[in-house]
Amino acid sequence: MFSNQKSSARRLAIRENRPDTSAAWLRELQCNGTFPSIAIAAVFWILASAILMMRQEVLPYRLYQSVRYDIVSRVNFDFIDDSLKKDKQEEAREAAPPVFRSTVDKKTGDIWQPLEDQLLELPERVRGLSLNQLPDDLRANLSPSAMSMLRTYEEKNSQKEYEQIVHTYISALRKANWVLLPGEQRASESNSKSNRKKQIILMPAGTTQDLATTFAVPADEDLKAQIHLIAVDNFFPPLQPKIEALTVAAAAPTYVFDKDQTTLFANNAAERVPQSEWTIEYRENQPIVDKGVIKDRDWKVLQAENRAFVATLDSASGWKTKAGIAGVTLLLTIALAAYTAHFQPKVVTNHARAIAIAALLLSMLVVAQVAGLGTGQIYLLAIAPTLLVAMILSIAYDQRFAVGITSIQAILVTIGLDQRIGFLVIVWIGLVFTCFLLNDIRSRSKLIEVGGVSAIAMMFACVAWGLISLDTAAYIANNCLYAGAAGLSAGFLVLGTLPFIEKAFRITTSMTLLELADASHPLLRRLAIEAPGTYSHSLQVATLAEAAAEAIGANSLLCRVSAYYHDVGKINKPDYFVENQQQGQENRHLNLTPSVSFLIIKGHVMDGIEMAREYTLPTSLFPFIQQHHGTTLVEYFYHNAMLQREKTEGEPAVSETEFRYPGPKPKNREVAILMLADSAESATRSMKEPTAGRIEALVHELSMKRLLDGQFDDCDLTLRDLDRVEKSLTKTLLSIYHGRLAYPSTASLTAAPAAKLSMIREAGHGSA
Repeated sequence: MFSNQKSSARRLAIRENRPDTSAAWLRELQCNGTFPSIAIAAVFWILASAILMMRQEVLPYRLYQSVRYDIVSRVNFDFIDDSLKKDKQEEAREAAPPVFRSTVDKKTGDIWQPLEDQLLELPERVRGLSLNQLPDDLRANLSPSAMSMLRTYEEKNSQKEYEQIVHTYISALRKANWVLLPGEQRASESNSKSNRKKQIILMPAGTTQDLATTFAVPADEDLKAQIHLIAVDNFFPPLQPKIEALTVAAAAPTYVFDKDQTTLFANNAAERVPQSEWTIEYRENQPIVDKGVIKDRDWKVLQAENRAFVATLDSASGWKTKAGIAGVTLLLTIALAAYTAHFQPKVVTNHARAIAIAALLLSMLVVAQVAGLGTGQIYLLAIAPTLLVAMILSIAYDQRFAVGITSIQAILVTIGLDQRIGFLVIVWIGLVFTCFLLNDIRSRSKLIEVGGVSAIAMMFACVAWGLISLDTAAYIANNCLYAGAAGLSAGFLVLGTLPFIEKAFRITTSMTLLELADASHPLLRRLAIEAPGTYSHSLQVATLAEAAAEAIGANSLLCRVSAYYHDVGKINKPDYFVENQQQGQENRHLNLTPSVSFLIIKGHVMDGIEMAREYTLPTSLFPFIQQHHGTTLVEYFYHNAMLQREKTEGEPAVSETEFRYPGPKPKNREVAILMLADSAESATRSMKEPTAGRIEALVHELSMKRLLDGQFDDCDLTLRDLDRVEKSLTKTLLSIYHGRLAYPSTASLTAAPAAKLSMIREAGHGSA
């Protein structure tokens, strides 16, 4: 029984430790950081699905697009025609009667009171005067016969008779209750075509008056005729013409045009127009847009029909659509995650990068989706964000990864905008050109050039697909214009946001590296002044590393620039490094123990990291400063320590680990190249006679020593690459430390045999 229990426990332990068990698989996923990446992908799927579900509000047709068939309605719906509404309301405004405001002040009387006073004073004013002695206003209106008639009213009894006649006359004028309007305003209203009923509104009573029953002031012929009738009934013939003239002159407008009230009444009339006047009813299967070019009104009709159709969908249909969108988005998300894990596995463990990529894709998808909701040109506002994704991913990662991810993004955008294959083809051509042209950024014009070439490619694609679709020339030209603008705008946007892109993805472009390679950089200037030997050594290492990187297809610019800064930590204690010690100067390590000297030497790595942070160098240079020595052994001080221990009895042996750099080992090929270039340059500098054979043997020995020491275990440097790096380093070192012939004039100074003239000419140096 005990044996059976022991066997069961052993089998259980074997089963748990099997590599193909689910527990081991889950532990591996947990250790690799896969679960957080899966969570990021799940969030991306949910948000992308929510964004794409807005596609129901997106029309598959665009303004000025040419359709080869009549578009029919899927449902019954009412369309509110805004242009028709505007016309109907404008008609109502024009038909609204104008408003006139009364000018008569009830407290002071009416317009005829001044005339009554003037007529009552008339006999007194002419008494005892001849016609020539009258004031100008009376002389113009009175005649000799009228003067004689007025003198008959000078007696007291006759005067009362005259006053009665005047009162009767004025009362008749008041009873007439004429509506007197300014002549120019009445003429304007009479000639108006909009006010068909020819009515006006009199305020403050608010009554309606026919325009035909009004009179114009200055008096028109109708008003003069009415005044003549009243004058005939009240005055004797000699006075009638003069009384009529005075009355016509005294007539003033009883109502004037009120612009504010007229506008208010017109607006009220427009608001009272019933909605049925501009509402058009469409029935199911009825053509709503004729074949041809889709204009602004057509697009609005299509939008109203789409809203009505979406509103008629029941919950089951709505959920089916949403489930379909979620399913397609899930498949694309899986493809996106699988592609990322295969070609950029570091993103799976670097969750910040994964979040940055997901946020970039989602934000650009939102921009494209929102552009599709309105009348905006999708060939600009939908293509440009996709090209922006292509450029950013090409800069942050590589071309193959950018093409794959952006292609999936283009599919998502096409689905969200409910576009056909032609739109996807145009976008895909643009992103492919963008990704494959954007291999390296060494100038600001590179981004504009890439955007321009992509724009031209998409314009050709628009023309080709437009011809396939039989679109109108105007529509094709419009799409070409906006597609080209999308390519150029993407280039300018990336150019303006490049520093933020570098910080977000923690990358360093070649343009930034070229700026760091400037000798006027503050840290390089400080290195040249405080540690000139190290600065010279860094320049030589940069030349070696750049050539070696080009030999194996690595990033040569990154190797060169990182070599400039790899030893900046020596600035703190420059005299403790041999390249900065002047000839004849005492070695600072002579009075120090090997362990202390090793700590000083080792400290330049950490000091370099601190200086890099202080001068805000890109984080992509940090590995070169930290890893260019790896975990190599500082042999000089290690051997000195061993010699000291041999002289002291009873002390334990010295361990190599005590005199090794803390590392880590190089993580990529560029750092490994810098490690070899650094050691090869230092060793070659110390050679007395750097011949070709010696240099080649030295470089091979250094590379083999580091290979066997395991310094290249963590990087992808192959043996073939190592061989090419050795040859490149040897070639460059020979060009730097090649032997020279001594000139006769300097033979005594160089302590070298003087060269013959024939040897100098043969070497190609010429005369000094």
